[in-house]
Amino acid sequence: MALPRLLENGRGLGLACVAALTVAQGLAAGAAAFATRGLFQAMHIGSTPSFALLSVLVGAGAVIAACRVFSRQIGERIGQDYARQIRAALFEHAALMPAPVVAARRPGYMSLRFVGDMTAFRNWLSLGLPRLIATAVLMPVMFAVLWVLDPVFALAVGPIATLGLVLIALGGLRLIPLQRRLRARRAKIAAEMTEKMPLAPSLDRLGRRERELASLDRRCASMIDAALTHRWSVEILKALPDIAAGLAAASIILFGFRAGLGTGDIAAALAAMGLMLAPLRDLGGVWNHRAAHTVAMVKATNACAHAKRDLYRNRKSLPKGPVDLAFEDLSLPSGDVLTTRIIGGTVSELSLSQVDKDRLVELLLGLDAPKTGQIRFSEIDITELSRGTLRRNVFFVDARPVILHGSLRRALLLGCDDRLDDDHLTLTALKVGLGDTLKRLGGLGGTVLEGGRNLTRDERLAVAFARLRLVKPRIIIVEHENFKEIGCQQKTWGTRRDATILCLAPKTHASRTPV
Repeated sequence: MALPRLLENGRGLGLACVAALTVAQGLAAGAAAFATRGLFQAMHIGSTPSFALLSVLVGAGAVIAACRVFSRQIGERIGQDYARQIRAALFEHAALMPAPVVAARRPGYMSLRFVGDMTAFRNWLSLGLPRLIATAVLMPVMFAVLWVLDPVFALAVGPIATLGLVLIALGGLRLIPLQRRLRARRAKIAAEMTEKMPLAPSLDRLGRRERELASLDRRCASMIDAALTHRWSVEILKALPDIAAGLAAASIILFGFRAGLGTGDIAAALAAMGLMLAPLRDLGGVWNHRAAHTVAMVKATNACAHAKRDLYRNRKSLPKGPVDLAFEDLSLPSGDVLTTRIIGGTVSELSLSQVDKDRLVELLLGLDAPKTGQIRFSEIDITELSRGTLRRNVFFVDARPVILHGSLRRALLLGCDDRLDDDHLTLTALKVGLGDTLKRLGGLGGTVLEGGRNLTRDERLAVAFARLRLVKPRIIIVEHENFKEIGCQQKTWGTRRDATILCLAPKTHASRTPV
């Protein structure tokens, strides 16, 4: 999946507006320089400063301030929009990846794609590019102003400014490896802490607290070293314009004096040179934002390089009636090959090892595509079924259902197309044995933690049964330990009697067909 382009979705127009506002800043700065010259010349001959020139000086400052505010506002908007699109692209790609591939990645690294990297994407478009545009516009404008004031000023400042730009560019190239090293070390800390923080009490009990603190301290020391090296380089780049400004100011005064120019001309040239200093100083930050964006883009591109699930080719639907299941030469992680057929509307059992059961559930739910062999639903290959068909017709009764942080209402309705009223939902919850849970949590609006951490195993299983009632699937997968619950629930769940039930039993359990 391709990441969104930098200038799409109106962002190119936004940058054009930033450029226009920057041109307006340059024109206002030029007007301020000429007004300064006129005021100094008037004072030099003893005349009263012109009210018009004073008004131009004040107005130029107001225009420059307003243009900066609006350009920053536009830059922030397009930067946030860019980050929003990249977040959506990353999540969409992760949602379409095979579940085992996503599960194999450390949560800390996954979360960094949505936090640290987004800051880099946003800052490049909101701060980096607008400031680069400002420099590209204001520098020529200020040189033109200096030339109009007197060519000697442009000749005095030109070599110094050019040398400063070259040094900043060369120093900026060094920031990319420094950014890469800093972000890599910071990512390791984030990944480890994401894993270890929920386990902190258990690690303390196992006598690991001191070791983990020492490990964290070593990683933090390494990260701080990288951060200081990076900060040193950035601040040097930002300091170069100040050195250049001092040299340029001295050159303007010296060259202007030798050329016999008046104090008004020299003062105007100094004012123009001062307005040139701000974009030059910003260039150090621009290079830093560019380096962060470059490193983050590599990470995001690699994250989107994983292949999607090979499913949903033709988006077919299932025919009416009981759904037959057929497994042909399906390779399982243990090395076994599954070949069997299950008649629709029946209850059948498969004896598999735990790793094979997990893999089979992933395949039947459409979380991954078979690498070898086939799975067919009523003679239709599973890869040709639509995403909605699989979601509505295949259900796994699990004591660890997907539960996001939110209300009990949200937990019960997750994956359901219909949004039922609270009375219907409460009745469903009571029928599956969640009456005490409703009281304990304070009703359907009560908070359920992510993964159902504040629910018991039986309560999480009851949530799964509630969803089963609401979805009414045609294929039900259940582990052997929960099969008796299926029998009890089937009397009252109100779903079709022709549902195909597949019971997954441990491999040591005798293979049989439950009644």
